[in-house]
Amino acid sequence: MNGSMKTGMHLVVVVLFDDSALGDIILGLTSISGGFVTMIDGVSGTENLSQAIPMFAEFADMGGRRFCKVLFTCISKPNPVDNLLEILSEGGIDFAQSGYGEIYDVPLDQAFIIGEE
Repeated sequence: MNGSMKTGMHLVVVVLFDDSALGDIILGLTSISGGFVTMIDGVSGTENLSQAIPMFAEFADMGGRRFCKVLFTCISKPNPVDNLLEILSEGGIDFAQSGYGEIYDVPLDQAFIIGEE
């Protein structure tokens, strides 16, 4: 098994509620991470509740959010969210003021990377 321990890593998570910015977010994350971005479909809390408990089915449309993507990447550069916001700003997207979603930066003291070349 090929792997290595790295320090100073950041897990960047983008929760996106607006599909109009998806391409730009992927490009921004790709440019700061070197191309390693994972995307999954998300489900809003009210939609999840309405599917799990039939009596709450009418709440599905109350959340107002039908689109939800969660994007992940691990980055060894400092201030990855600042870098991402700068790249998006250059592309005309003011993520902080737009209501597109949320961005999380989770510092990782140690990360064991498997399969790294």
